[in-house]
Amino acid sequence: MIRANTVLHMMQIELAMEVKTRRKYLLATLSDFVIFTIAYAAVLFFADVSEINSSYHTHDGVLLVLIGFMFWNAGVMAMDLSMQTIETDSRAGILETEMQSKFPLWFLTLIRSWVSNLITFGYLLLVGIATAIIVGRSVLTIIEIVFLVMLVSCIANLGMFGLGLVLGAGSLVFKNIGQWATVLQGVILIFANVAIPYTSWIQAVLPFGLGIEIVRDLYLDQKITLVTVLAYLVVNVIFFGVGLLIFNAALRYERKYGSFERF
Repeated sequence: MIRANTVLHMMQIELAMEVKTRRKYLLATLSDFVIFTIAYAAVLFFADVSEINSSYHTHDGVLLVLIGFMFWNAGVMAMDLSMQTIETDSRAGILETEMQSKFPLWFLTLIRSWVSNLITFGYLLLVGIATAIIVGRSVLTIIEIVFLVMLVSCIANLGMFGLGLVLGAGSLVFKNIGQWATVLQGVILIFANVAIPYTSWIQAVLPFGLGIEIVRDLYLDQKITLVTVLAYLVVNVIFFGVGLLIFNAALRYERKYGSFERF
């Protein structure tokens, strides 16, 4: 059983390392923020804000798009980190060493994912504040939205992390599938309720689809049904559980038939 104080200590160490790395590579950190901003601007450009306003009976369509973008961005970071950590560490030849830890490999990667998402929400807060200034909303409103998304998206990020484990398992067997992850992220962005209203059950079976609707309802003071909350939990437990099973199966296969040294 992993204790809570152990988890917090691990996160503290990872956060300190991540902050030092980003401070040392300041140019890369600034470029990350620029990419976040450009991606958000692109989503807003293609979003039908008037349709969102009509569907949700509000005039805050831009902020509803911001909520969807935050969920998608945080989820993509969780998926990317789990897949890329496995692929990069395998290529570097250190994955087998990491497997000697007393903690499971997936758990170590999950800790990194949580820390990365904390920093991601720092970027998103800055983007949100800029949005508030442009659309004439208070900064406190944006802080409330960011807090709600951080809280609710923890569940969705587990599901997206599980999806990343599936891709990571594929990278162990097929060696390089990073480009497929990029394609998948784009497909999810197009069909998810990020920049469009919630209209289909397909959006509900994505890890963060119902999470977006929960936060939108909270922001608009709308009623949230128990069925929605339960479905949101079940979808992400399934994604995480399936990802864990497939990843562990891929590790067993590589131990028996593959070679970590010749990635």
